[in-house]
This record gives sequence, C-alpha cells and structure tokens, in this order.
Amino acid sequence: MFKINFKGEEAMRVIVSGICLSLALLFIGCATAGNKQIAETGTVAKIEAGKSTKAEVKALVGEPTKVTFRDDNTEVWQYVYKRSQMRAASFVPVVKWFAGGVDVTGNNLTIVFNRDGIVQKVGSGIISGGGGSLTD
Repeated sequence: MFKINFKGEEAMRVIVSGICLSLALLFIGCATAGNKQIAETGTVAKIEAGKSTKAEVKALVGEPTKVTFRDDNTEVWQYVYKRSQMRAASFVPVVKWFAGGVDVTGNNLTIVFNRDGIVQKVGSGIISGGGGSLTD
C-alpha cells in the first residue's frame, strides 16, 4: 500500500481542485430553456378565464414564447419551459450507446384571449420524454 502526503499549498490546491471537479460533474449535462414560472402551479392557478387580462398575465408569467392570431379575432399565447438532464450512463464508454442519452421534462401553458384582451381559456400540461440511446 502507498501513502500520499500533501503539505501546505499543495494540499490546498488538491482540495480546491477536487471541489471544482465535483461541482463541474454535478452541473454537467443539465440545461433549461423557457419560462420557469409556468412550472409553478400556484402561479398558473392565478390566471382566471373570464377575468384575467393580457397585462395581468404578462405581469405574472412574462412574455410568451409564441403568439398566434386566429380567424375569430382571438389571440393565443403559448409558454414553454423545458429541463434536460444527461443520463449518467452517457459518460460511460459503450454503455452510453444503450443507456445514455438525455431525459427531458417541462411544462407548457396555452392561453386564449378574446378580442377584448380577457382570458377565454387556459390550458397547461407536462412535457416528458427522452432520447439519444439505442433503446429509446
């Protein structure tokens, strides 16, 4: 058996390097996109059909991801929030082909406004999926 002996500055360098490496591995392969506020059920519940206005919705959840206009003079605001996480197996040679990839979760929110700018309908849902390996 062997013994490693670190002293003074060298020991501190090893400790700091270890901490930095641990943090890097913790956050590697994680990404988010979109409006996280729509993932909070309490926030979405404050949007009421027949009552909430465009200004109130914008103050609550911000700018929409996409805006479309329908032939019946209604306006549709869509919000999306996605979080992707690399699977740990993605970093293991050969295993990554079968069990690697990415898992995606998130939320979507669709709001329809009438021609007066009042919420007509509110719909929300969960996004879930994955891919990137031979078994997906």
